[in-house]
Amino acid sequence: MERRLERLVDGATAAVFRGKMHPVDMADRLLRQADFVATQGNAGLEIPNDWSMHINPADLPRSIDIDELGRELAGAIEAYAVENSLRVNGPLSVEVIRDPAVPRGLADCSGSTEPGPVEPWGQLISASPPLALEIGDNRSIVGRAIDADIVISIPEVSRRQAIIARTDQDTTIADLSSANGTYVNGERIGTEPHPLVPGDTVMMGDIEFVFRRL
Repeated sequence: MERRLERLVDGATAAVFRGKMHPVDMADRLLRQADFVATQGNAGLEIPNDWSMHINPADLPRSIDIDELGRELAGAIEAYAVENSLRVNGPLSVEVIRDPAVPRGLADCSGSTEPGPVEPWGQLISASPPLALEIGDNRSIVGRAIDADIVISIPEVSRRQAIIARTDQDTTIADLSSANGTYVNGERIGTEPHPLVPGDTVMMGDIEFVFRRL
């Protein structure tokens, strides 16, 4: 997260913020608000993905590219979600709004959840049957249920079979007390997170997958 904030300092918009509210301060306000509103969902802690930030016009340079600033802030909160394995339920976005009603030096931010596709970061690949299942959210439930994040439509797989989570460059998988169990490299795993690295095999039901990161 510190590296992400450093990139904000050197980002395309930061140079014009002398004497104004700095993007790092905006990002810090966003991250503190995300932490405050995080809630416990079916797959673990989750935060809103659709954010708005109201800032007094005097705190924003006239020449600032508002859309670019929003993208930089969205990148900061996305990195925060990955670092803390927070579910987001949809693509992250931040809209920066000039609002004279907000006192100078402050930022009023709020978020809501707008479900949508998330850029995949990993895959479960099976040769037989030929399947390539994408892993998108930072915490993704695998199972037979149609509302699972990764759906495997075979009777031997439980409705909620397992959960795959990423934290930075680390990935784990945990069984969700499934009927037939979840196996990594031939070893049955339990409900505690088990390390998952690229090339590992994951057996669910009678299908063997290979895990890879994108």
